[in-house]
Amino acid sequence: MAQRDDGYRRTAGAGARAEEMLPQPSRRPESSDTVGTRRRARAGGVVMASPYAWPYDGQLTPSRTALLVLDMQTDFCGKSGYVDRMGYDVFSTARAIEPTRRLLEVVRSIPELTVIYTREGHRPDLADLAPNKRWRSRQIGAEIGAQGPAGRILVRGESGWQIVSQLTPLPGELIVDKPGKGSFYASDLDLILRSRGITHLILTGMTTDVGVQSTMREANDRGYECLILEDCTGATDIDNHIAALRMVTMQGGVFGAVTSSDQLIRALLRLSLESARQAAGEPQLNGPVSTRYERGEWRMPRNIHIDDARPYAFASRLSQTALVVIDMQNDFCSPGGFGELLGNDIAPARAIIPIIGEALAAARAAGLMVIHTREGHRPDLSDCPPSKLARSRAQGAGIGDVGPMGRILVRGEPGHAIVPELAPLPGEPVIDKPGKGAFYETSLQELLEARGVTSLIVCGVTTHVCVHTTIREANDRGYECLLLEDASAAFDPADHEAAVRMIWQQGGIFGWTAPAAAFRSALQDR
Repeated sequence: MAQRDDGYRRTAGAGARAEEMLPQPSRRPESSDTVGTRRRARAGGVVMASPYAWPYDGQLTPSRTALLVLDMQTDFCGKSGYVDRMGYDVFSTARAIEPTRRLLEVVRSIPELTVIYTREGHRPDLADLAPNKRWRSRQIGAEIGAQGPAGRILVRGESGWQIVSQLTPLPGELIVDKPGKGSFYASDLDLILRSRGITHLILTGMTTDVGVQSTMREANDRGYECLILEDCTGATDIDNHIAALRMVTMQGGVFGAVTSSDQLIRALLRLSLESARQAAGEPQLNGPVSTRYERGEWRMPRNIHIDDARPYAFASRLSQTALVVIDMQNDFCSPGGFGELLGNDIAPARAIIPIIGEALAAARAAGLMVIHTREGHRPDLSDCPPSKLARSRAQGAGIGDVGPMGRILVRGEPGHAIVPELAPLPGEPVIDKPGKGAFYETSLQELLEARGVTSLIVCGVTTHVCVHTTIREANDRGYECLLLEDASAAFDPADHEAAVRMIWQQGGIFGWTAPAAAFRSALQDR
């Protein structure tokens, strides 16, 4: 078994278990906190996971928890489905079916725990299919809406759109239909969860790096505490699967935690046993998408054209394009900021400042709309989810705590400001956001719609967290996105490279990537 430099172990097959993929635990003697966590796990209070025992608050409460079975459809994990038609080995996705089936048997024995399925697909008239999504699917030989062996691809009501037979929902189990990768956009999922008082989500399904991660990111920004099950998820590429899991666990669990179905089942069974003992009065065991398009005549307007883009040339109309600079703040890019206090090397974030500066100068000279974003919270932290706050404190850099650059990630503080080299000019909008994505709880979409913007050139930090979440949100809303590869950065170059690849894979599932120099050249050549 080959060892990976990032602390993961990888097997030759796609069926590696969570224990083989997750960061390996330290061999140092256990602290009293660790011992206490294991005791709570034995009592069913938490699930042993990485990088922390889940949930963060130590309260695994079935009535506040939902199991999400995401897009376990024939189109994604069955023969003759969408993934199969794209030329991928469906074993890499179908691997998750049997572990999920076993998990459902246990979960269904706990009435208080909610089970929710999702299905990605579109109306038969394709009225909810973004033109760019359909165009990309056509380029890879699996056009959404086209007839295939399992019916019309990714169309509601077709056999390929159905949940695989092994995981058929039972009567009363909820099904959320969605047109995008993320399960919250253009669906009633959030309303369902909040009306039931659900705060904790367990994620399974397809695919780890696309639908599952997009849903987890959306949930995280909404304050849900998330756990992803490695063996109950799958991707078309094992490296993307591993990279997606790693992105969850970094920075103390920036999106939540990762574990295996076995660990979760142990905790649920123990919790059921403990509840039964208490009901019997026995003591606790261990304490607490126009007509033109339909005719195949639709083309992108060619005012900006970048040949040196992946996976193919990018084109957009200048007046409908914006440059979005994500979170180039002192807290992420300067000494003494949040990023450095977390123990990260901020050199990659510092290195892209002059590159973004050149991109900004070119955009301003061309009259391109420029938008800046800043992540941060109100001084009273009323917009900071408890889970996010707790994780930051556990890493020794609590949001709202006083640091070398003022209160960490708080609006108005020096750390919250954009680095002076990239300071916004008068008239350039600055979007303040409480989460990783720039669309959640902000006016960004309204701003873009008011200006008629349909294409986004994105750069900033960090590639795999805020930049990626924003691109995913934009993609589900029908925006064309291009990431400037060398004008974005992560604290770990491996995370940056993995995130870049996720954007242009599968014919550009989230959009394009290109060097900043190609963007500047396109503005000069138009």
